[in-house]
Amino acid sequence: MNKRCTQISFCIGELYLFHSTNPLCPSDTALWGVYDKTDGEQIFLEHCSLDLKTFSLGCALPDEYDYCRLASRSELRDYMYSFGYWEGSSCARE
Repeated sequence: MNKRCTQISFCIGELYLFHSTNPLCPSDTALWGVYDKTDGEQIFLEHCSLDLKTFSLGCALPDEYDYCRLASRSELRDYMYSFGYWEGSSCARE
């Protein structure tokens, strides 16, 4: 885990935006992820997405993400709507 991300006190279940090069973590190029836990020096996300169209479940944050910030309330709304839609669509295909 990059030391820059350790400057944040992560809260389980909160949405964060991660970026590899931009400390502002712009939403259009960020990795969006819901924090699950830190094990040793590895951050784990409950689920995450790069495009709010496809999601990964239970993943470790890749090491290249040096910057992070807490999502705004409107970003949280957009993410949760997209995740719910994706989850519902995934279940409907099974």
